[in-house]
Amino acid sequence: MRNISIVLAIAGLFVHNNIVAQSRADRRVVRQLKEDIGYLASDELEGRRVGSEGERKAAAYIEKRYKDLGIGAYKGKYQHEFTYIDGKKIEDATQIKLGNDLLRIKEEAFPLAFSGNKKAYGEVIPDVFESGNIWMIPMYADKEEAADAHFEWEKKAYERASEAEKQGATGVLFYDNYNAKFPPTYNAKTEYESLEIPVGFLNFNAFQEYTPKFKDRNEMPVEINVLLKRSDLIGHNITAFIDNKAPYTVILGAHYDHLGFGQDGNSLHAAKDGQVHNGADDNASGTAALMQIAESVKKSRLRNYNYLFISFSGEEEGLIGSKAIVRDMGFDSNKIAYMVNMDMVGRLNDSTHALTIGGIGTSPAWAQFTQPKNFKVSVDSSGAGPSDHTSFYRAGIPVLFFFTGLHTDYHKPSDDADKINYEGEAQVIHYINEVVAKMDKEPKPGFRTTKEAAVGKVRFKVTLGIMPDYSFQEGGVKVDGVTDGKPAKKAGIQAGDIITQLGSHKVNGMQTYMEALGAFKEGDKTEVTIIRGEDEIKLPIEFK
Repeated sequence: MRNISIVLAIAGLFVHNNIVAQSRADRRVVRQLKEDIGYLASDELEGRRVGSEGERKAAAYIEKRYKDLGIGAYKGKYQHEFTYIDGKKIEDATQIKLGNDLLRIKEEAFPLAFSGNKKAYGEVIPDVFESGNIWMIPMYADKEEAADAHFEWEKKAYERASEAEKQGATGVLFYDNYNAKFPPTYNAKTEYESLEIPVGFLNFNAFQEYTPKFKDRNEMPVEINVLLKRSDLIGHNITAFIDNKAPYTVILGAHYDHLGFGQDGNSLHAAKDGQVHNGADDNASGTAALMQIAESVKKSRLRNYNYLFISFSGEEEGLIGSKAIVRDMGFDSNKIAYMVNMDMVGRLNDSTHALTIGGIGTSPAWAQFTQPKNFKVSVDSSGAGPSDHTSFYRAGIPVLFFFTGLHTDYHKPSDDADKINYEGEAQVIHYINEVVAKMDKEPKPGFRTTKEAAVGKVRFKVTLGIMPDYSFQEGGVKVDGVTDGKPAKKAGIQAGDIITQLGSHKVNGMQTYMEALGAFKEGDKTEVTIIRGEDEIKLPIEFK
């Protein structure tokens, strides 16, 4: 580790002895990483889903590790609770009726999760589905929307239901008018605020079965009675604090929660068979790295800043834990010097040594860290990204984010401890220690806002079936994994290939790749151009 090197250098030991000592230290780090990740990513913890018994076991383990290291609690306690909304459950009293037909909830119809808990009744004109009080609204404007895998149906439904409410509607019933390829399903964890009126959805088969019964009548009675109940869980952020009585504090963090059994819909595992998602890389690796860095800082002579170590929960559900602690503790630039986040740092590629450092644009001070030796760095300037540093960037705090890249085990049960590159993670830890040690000698870094990736609204009707390597920035899109049964696999695309063209569309990176993909529809045939090793290859591909 960095501080061990400094001590040995000051002691004037021979270079040979210094190298041997570092090697011993690295071996000790690797042993501890294997112990920490091995436990956190074990089946016993059942995937560390926020609010679960597995999360509580992980929290207790992390707390004990900090106590054993002799690092005290923050504001009097190690664990800081936050409320996690586990969604809204449909109560048995919920009913949707067309005439005398009571529809089967979830199978034929269901309330939308932003619905108000109310009852509404009205009579709708069968041919045009119009009414003065209950509105029946088609979900899709055309067949293209109904076939678009990325159509934001909930956003559209919320906007239209909100407008209906403003215009005096007492209830809204959406219906699938085109037999959508990717029909809506009940989203218990909607991010939309509840409306005052009840809102429901009628699927295509039910629409076809029940509404023709009223074709020759003047009205179709519609009744919507919605009762949803919020379900709350308690999550736990774990903190440990080295108080140097300094004016500013450095925060180092990593989330320790993961997907449990994949029950929240964020698993990429094709079979919904309830397997444990152990999350060794995501993010037992970052959690173990954080504890190693805490130990290093504890043993060092870093005194210019206070050091706060935070293990976040609720990251996988939308950065819930980090948002909560930033809010509850009032973290801002008046108190916090900067924040370092580690998320998925356990899969360093021994061949490429590719390391992504995010947040570089959030402070001029970070420019010095873009070209570390021993790593091939991809730089992401933005302070906002899909991990907990975003919560701190939003509070005006400079951030750095370390990430060794996506892989085919991402968000799958196969992200296990035996696939971690422990020696590679030790190298990443060593470098982050160097960054922290260097910054301890420097004044509080200045903050600046960054541009956030603004991906144009592209409507996708097809998918290629690849997992891109987001750290690749050398032109084209590098394939990190290929999904069985999808067009890419059938065309012969392999992991490691670089896609440079789809049909007539040049692919220079993720933005142009998405724009190219948006130009195709199901059934289209074209050529995909790839670079494999030294060869340029053109492969026929069909979108299905």
